[in-house]
Amino acid sequence: MKFKVGDFVSRKSYNCDLVFRIDKINKDIAILRSIKLRLMADAPVDDLVKVEKDRKIIKKELLMESYEFMHRQWRNQVLNNRLFRNEQQKECLYQEYRVKVLHIDGDQDYLKLSMMNYKNLNIKAEGFFVPEKGQPEKISELLEEIRPDILVLTGHDGEFLNKAYYTSDYFVKTVELARKLEPDLDQLVIFAGACQSNYDQLIASGANFASSPQNKLIHFLDPILVVEKIASTSVREYIPVKDVINNTITGFGGIGGVETRGKLRLKYP
Repeated sequence: MKFKVGDFVSRKSYNCDLVFRIDKINKDIAILRSIKLRLMADAPVDDLVKVEKDRKIIKKELLMESYEFMHRQWRNQVLNNRLFRNEQQKECLYQEYRVKVLHIDGDQDYLKLSMMNYKNLNIKAEGFFVPEKGQPEKISELLEEIRPDILVLTGHDGEFLNKAYYTSDYFVKTVELARKLEPDLDQLVIFAGACQSNYDQLIASGANFASSPQNKLIHFLDPILVVEKIASTSVREYIPVKDVINNTITGFGGIGGVETRGKLRLKYP
């Protein structure tokens, strides 16, 4: 069977557990990007089987999954945090001073879904599709242009052959360059990484939160859920790392980080 870039496939050697999109084909090896997870992998072409699924159906499934999790976050906001507090503070004429997010994604489809979800969560975000390899080159320009409060660096990643990674080095270099411009961890909050990324190096390079401390596969929505927790916590409070992790889909072992101050500010009048 012939395969081409863009085909949806699964791996026979893994019992067809995940659906991937073919990103590149180098001779007899296909480079793959997962559909629902931020995982990159490679496989021999003869290990692949086509997934006969309409592209529109796959995108619809992603949209529905995205909607379900974002609805959960909206419900939590109403019950627990800023929407509830703002209702109480209307008499005092306090308003929320919205933070600004710069989201750089190595996956164009995930970027579109991410921007939709930021909008649904009432988070002001600017999004850019930049392949992981090109993120170090673009970061200084984008930070100068957007001047964000929160920076997300993500895409796809994966571990192979004795702690070698597909794209972790690009994420690490990008974080290092961002920290040269803003070294304060509370002034610029950084999430970096994807599936199975080199967590220790990402944290050492200056990320507040990163994946993946226990080599787990993370969901494509996890970076947005980290941002939501930071953006909805008062600047007067430090966020326990466990609270950030509990706010994600993958949970413990998928995301880790350091204590970080929230970004929610109120303005008057």
